[in-house]
Amino acid sequence: MKPENLIYTFVSYASHYDTPWGQGVAVDGIDRTAALAHKHGIPVTWIVNGRSAPVLRERIVRWHEAYGDDVILQSPFYIEDAGASKERFKAALARDWRIVEEAFPWVTTKVAARGKIYNEVIESLEELGFEGMWGYCWEQVWWDGITHKGIPWGSWYADPARYKAPHPGQGSVVAFEWTARDLHATYHSGSPVVYSTDPNDVLRAGLCTGDDVEYWQRVFDDYLRNTDHNEQVFFLQQQEAHEMEFTERFAVFPADHVEACAGMLDLFFAYVAQHPVTLTTVPEAVRLYRGRNRETAPAYMLTRDTGFRPEPNDYTVALGGTGVGPWPKTFLYYDKECQLAFVEGSCVPHRLRSYIGKGDMNDTFEEAVPQVFVSGYDKKDGRISMTFDIGHRSPIPFGLVYWDDLRGYEVSSCSAGAEARVIQDELAFVRFALTGGPTSVSLSLSRVPEALEGSEPAD
Repeated sequence: MKPENLIYTFVSYASHYDTPWGQGVAVDGIDRTAALAHKHGIPVTWIVNGRSAPVLRERIVRWHEAYGDDVILQSPFYIEDAGASKERFKAALARDWRIVEEAFPWVTTKVAARGKIYNEVIESLEELGFEGMWGYCWEQVWWDGITHKGIPWGSWYADPARYKAPHPGQGSVVAFEWTARDLHATYHSGSPVVYSTDPNDVLRAGLCTGDDVEYWQRVFDDYLRNTDHNEQVFFLQQQEAHEMEFTERFAVFPADHVEACAGMLDLFFAYVAQHPVTLTTVPEAVRLYRGRNRETAPAYMLTRDTGFRPEPNDYTVALGGTGVGPWPKTFLYYDKECQLAFVEGSCVPHRLRSYIGKGDMNDTFEEAVPQVFVSGYDKKDGRISMTFDIGHRSPIPFGLVYWDDLRGYEVSSCSAGAEARVIQDELAFVRFALTGGPTSVSLSLSRVPEALEGSEPAD
């Protein structure tokens, strides 16, 4: 593993609210959240708005100097607050950003935050010089009024003309997810809210308790294993500060839930801090992403079942129940053109999403998977070779996987126009495009000499 390639970021909503469920700024929850994170050397990214920034100024300035805390701006709602007027939306966003700049003069990377995202939101961010948008929810449907099914997970450049799709070229606004998901269980269950890193959600689902966060640890370990073949693996976790207090101002959850979530964060922060990962804030993560990637970077994630199962209750059955597995190993991939998923043992995608030419943001971008045949398969003398054959098919980005024990193997050759790599010694992934006519892709893998010398003779 290359743990330094894992970029861990903790975010907390710290805005002013005037709602039926809370009034004002959750200063008790903010102080409690800060104490937990800073105890373990973890900087906090605070989501503030124009009314909370002046209230929290002295606190956040002090924490910035001592622990590296930073801020991003809660965006107004495009429809509910701005009446679907782009000019009104931009004016409100610019007004609140001026308040943030005055309160926190060190802020140079402009990042907005909100879960309800539209093309006009990304367009406005680009026009106002924002570089990041936090609030995307992989696979989510309906929950909190957010339906993002079809988007990539993690971080990618958002297309202002298609807010759910990666930019086809060099983008400006880096998308960040609301909170990291258990990729494996989310994919197979379709329940991203239950299988997540949100404290209240996993507490209500029975996946973690105030003194047991092994489920989160296993999810984190899954991300860590994937640092070998990704230059950057983003693990962003969020908890609302107003859900970390039980006061007259805010009592969103019962007091025992607040205590349990505090215990969970304390334990998990300690676990994260045990590893030499990169601890940073969202603005710094934006700079890291933009500094390394001019376009959306490919992401390669081999995921495993954690073995943890949610409890059946009114929360987990709210959307018709939650899948509980067990599920086979699954390889997930995306780049600026497509998103692919492969189940252990199968060469063809279990899911194929193409972003090319797609403009309907109600779409999930899924495509039918063509029939694939394998010819010339041969495995002997430290060499594996095969040819994948696909018939006529409309042009589309595509990929295939060969599953095997590939310890000591490397890609020795691959057809022109295709790219191949070995992932965690368990699979070889081949990425290419179907062009319309019949396609054949040949792949060869060879044991490196050192591996051959140390191998046991066959029986």
